[in-house]
Amino acid sequence: MTEIDELALIRKKKLEELMKKQQEAAIPKQPAVIEVFTSPTCPHCPRALEMANMLASRVPGIRVVEVSTAIPQGMAKAAMYNVQAVPMVFVNGKKAFTGAPPTLEALHEAVKKMSA
Repeated sequence: MTEIDELALIRKKKLEELMKKQQEAAIPKQPAVIEVFTSPTCPHCPRALEMANMLASRVPGIRVVEVSTAIPQGMAKAAMYNVQAVPMVFVNGKKAFTGAPPTLEALHEAVKKMSA
């Protein structure tokens, strides 16, 4: 094996290590649960729920739960979380957004922060 081949092999190995670290950083350390509190009459709720589902489809380890305030169980959970408006987004039981997240990236950052 020549010196050039050895350098190429080392570069390849380093690149693979860096890519693996980037992928691991994108995945939450523990499974994340995104709860989206919704109401059937809310015009912004579908967008918030769609964003959460889109993120869950792209990032492993995220589960999305819609909590409808139109049913007794949803109203009880909303009271427990002190939800005053919808949509409201919680990550692992902590309030992340009142209203729909501004961007998918903002939601992803909240998940990473609240799942560390």
